[in-house]
Amino acid sequence: MPAPILLVIVLLGGQAATADTGQEPLPQPLRLEAALAIIDADHPSLRRARALREKAEGEVQAEQAASDIEVQAHLEARWIEPNDNVLMEGNDDSRAIISARKLLSDFGYSSNRVAASQRHADLRRAEEELTHARHRLAVLQRYFDVLLADLAFARDNEAMASVFVSLNRARERNELGQVSDIDLFELEARYQEARGTRLRALQEQRRTRAELGEILNRPGAAPAQVLGPTLPLALPDLPDIATLLEAVDGQSPEIAIRRAQVEVAQRRVQATRMQNRPRLSAEAHVGTWKREFGGERNPAAVGLVLEIPLYQGQRQSAEVGQATAERHLAQADLELSLMEVRSAVRDLFFEIEALLVQRDQAIARMDYRELYIDRARALYDLEETADLGDSMVQQSATAHFHAATEYALALAFERLALMVGDRSLSPFPPDS
Repeated sequence: MPAPILLVIVLLGGQAATADTGQEPLPQPLRLEAALAIIDADHPSLRRARALREKAEGEVQAEQAASDIEVQAHLEARWIEPNDNVLMEGNDDSRAIISARKLLSDFGYSSNRVAASQRHADLRRAEEELTHARHRLAVLQRYFDVLLADLAFARDNEAMASVFVSLNRARERNELGQVSDIDLFELEARYQEARGTRLRALQEQRRTRAELGEILNRPGAAPAQVLGPTLPLALPDLPDIATLLEAVDGQSPEIAIRRAQVEVAQRRVQATRMQNRPRLSAEAHVGTWKREFGGERNPAAVGLVLEIPLYQGQRQSAEVGQATAERHLAQADLELSLMEVRSAVRDLFFEIEALLVQRDQAIARMDYRELYIDRARALYDLEETADLGDSMVQQSATAHFHAATEYALALAFERLALMVGDRSLSPFPPDS
C-alpha cells in the first residue's frame, strides 16, 4: 500500500482507537468476514424488530389467557341499621365470598382470536428474520462503500501528484521563458481542481467509515483499515428469468409475509363475526356471612351460566366492516408486492447481465493497464519518458472501475437472493 494512503488511513482511524463505546472494539484491520460475523443484535433496527416479535408473542399469551379461570375474593366490613321486620339483632353485616369463573365456550370467538394472534406472531418472526437479512445487506453496502472510497482516494491522490509534478516543472521552465504564463496558469487551475477533488475523496473516506461504524453499532469507532475480498469474486450462476419469477411466488420472504398478513386479517374477520356468540361459563361461590337470612345466603354454590347477547345495535356490523376492509387492504398489498417484487427481480436480472459484460470489460482493462504500466516503467527507467504520473492515475482508475463492478455484482446477487429467498445466489452466504 502506498505510504500516503497508509498515512491517511492511520489519521482516519486515530480517534477510533480511543473511542469508548462500551462495546468490544472492531478488529484491526477489519475484514469482510469479521464485519458480517459481528453484526450487533442491539442495533436499533434489529432491536425494534425483536420488540415487535416479543409484543406479538405476548398478545398470543394474552388471547390464550382470556379463557383462564378467574378467582376473586370479595371481602366487606359493613355496619347496618337492622330492618324492623328482621328478627336478627346487631349491626355487623360483614361478609367474605370467594368466587371462581371459567369460560367453557364462546362457540368459536376465542379460538379465532387465538389463531389470528398466533399467525401474527409467526408474521413478526418472519419480519424479524427479513430485517436481519436486510441489515446484513446494508453492512455489505457500507463495507464496499469504504473500499471504493479508498480506491477513489488513491486515484485522486495520484492525479493530484501528477499535476503537481507537471506544475513544478512548468514553473521552472516559465522562469527560463520556455513556458508561457497562460500555460502555467492553466496548470495551476488544473492543480487546484485536482486538489479539491482529492479533498472530497478524503472526506468520502471519513464519511463511509463513520457510516460503517454506525451500521455495525459502533458509533464514534470507525475502523481505521478495511481490507477488501480477493478479486474477482466467486459469483454464483445466474438462473434464467422464468426460474427466478417462479421462485418469487413460492419462496420470497416478503411475499410470504404479505400472505401471512392476509391470513391474519381473515382470522380477525371471522372472530369479529363471532363476537356476539353466546358464552357458556361455569361458576362457583364459597362464602360466609356474619348475619344469616335463611336460604338467601348459601355457604357454597356451583352452576352454569349461559349469556346470550340479544341486541348490540350496529356495533358488530361496523366492526365487521372495518375488519373486512383490513382484509381487502392486506389482499391488495399482497398483489401489489407481487408486482413490485417481480419487477425488481427483472430489473436485477438485467442489471446482473449487464454487469457481467462490464466485468469482462473491467478484467480486460486491468490486463491492459498492467502491461501498459510495465512498459511505462521500463521507458521511465530508460529515461525515455519524463514520469509515470498519467500511467499510474489510469492504473488506479482502472482498479477502482474493476472493484466497483465486482461489488455492484455482489450486491445485486445479494438482493436477488433476498428477494427470491434462495441463499445459494448469495456470494457471501450467511451461516446457517
